[in-house]
Amino acid sequence: MLVRQVIAIALLATLPLLAAARSAVPELNGSYEKDCAPNDAPAFIIVLPAPAQNAEFWLKANAPLYQIAGYWPHSTELGVIPGAASILLCRKSPKLNCDKALNGSFTVTGKPGELITGRLEASFSGGSSLAFHFHAMPAQRAAPLVCG
Repeated sequence: MLVRQVIAIALLATLPLLAAARSAVPELNGSYEKDCAPNDAPAFIIVLPAPAQNAEFWLKANAPLYQIAGYWPHSTELGVIPGAASILLCRKSPKLNCDKALNGSFTVTGKPGELITGRLEASFSGGSSLAFHFHAMPAQRAAPLVCG
């Protein structure tokens, strides 16, 4: 009986540690939408405001929005390569200034038109490595995006 009580107490003592470890990766909330890739090819963008960085993460891929779910490794040469993805950290003040990740990836689960979830991992110049979980809803536009 005493052994069971000790085990129960030990398990209860570790629950807060497990919860803290699980929430150690910060979460970001943003939006996503169809985008125009270089040369007006199909593309999508996920915009994640990052208050701690006083910026936004822009996760972009040269793929149609219906292909948003999946693993997207960062490419330093986004260009017009179909399926290529990039991770940018953009500051809008005093003017738009984006830093391209040195490496990284993002993973997306969900369907277009619904809440999507994912994970972002990236390294930037200066040695900063960041990791986030994210949630994004479809962007609300006043007018449809027209490429071309």
